[in-house]
Amino acid sequence: MFHRARVIPAALGALAVSLAVSSCGTTADEESRSEKRDFSYAGEKLSIRATNASVRLKAGAADGTVRVERTLKGKAGDPGNSTWSLDRSTLTLRTDCRGISLSCEGSYTVFVPKGAAVALESTAGPVSAQGLAQPLDLRVEDASAAVSDVSGKLAMTVSGGNASATGITSKEFSATTSNGRVNATFGAAPRTVTASAANGNVNVTLPKGDDAYRVATKATNGQAHSSVPNSTGSDRKIELTSQNGSVRVDRAE
Repeated sequence: MFHRARVIPAALGALAVSLAVSSCGTTADEESRSEKRDFSYAGEKLSIRATNASVRLKAGAADGTVRVERTLKGKAGDPGNSTWSLDRSTLTLRTDCRGISLSCEGSYTVFVPKGAAVALESTAGPVSAQGLAQPLDLRVEDASAAVSDVSGKLAMTVSGGNASATGITSKEFSATTSNGRVNATFGAAPRTVTASAANGNVNVTLPKGDDAYRVATKATNGQAHSSVPNSTGSDRKIELTSQNGSVRVDRAE
């Protein structure tokens, strides 16, 4: 009896160790894979439609190629759960996992051809852009959008997230959020800035210098502040509004 009493706890202990080791291993839902693909493109405006995936835009080459790099995690890598295709001038990026899954993530990096304007519509996935010189129109639902070092005309329409722009030198900038903040920092004096938020703050930081602006700020249920003088005769315009939040415009220190 004493011999059997010693064996049973030992067996249970071995089983517990085995279970602990198994739980620390990588499961199928945690696995990821990365791949890339080139699409031939010769248009002047690239439309991107993204669903349930994060998208990052970067400057590409001038050889008529749209290069896409993607990383699929968990069930996103299963056959049929993620698609990428280019039909004429529309690039479609989609990740959609059905059933129960511990992990289903798709992230795409798009290298945009030099000189091609970009119009992106994204649902349920964050969007970012860096280093683009061409016109950029971002429309994002249920996520945030962030851009940096952009110099072309920039428009951001965000629902259910924040709109952030840093170090931009765009002459024309517009941003609208329904439930989120707008933050914009300029590296060069803009010509026109229009930003509004339904439920959130709006903050704009202009570059140092003596450039004059026509400034209009309005916060229906919040505070409006501008440390930049309103020069009514200027051809540069700043217009900031918020329904439920504060607005502020300053120069960089």
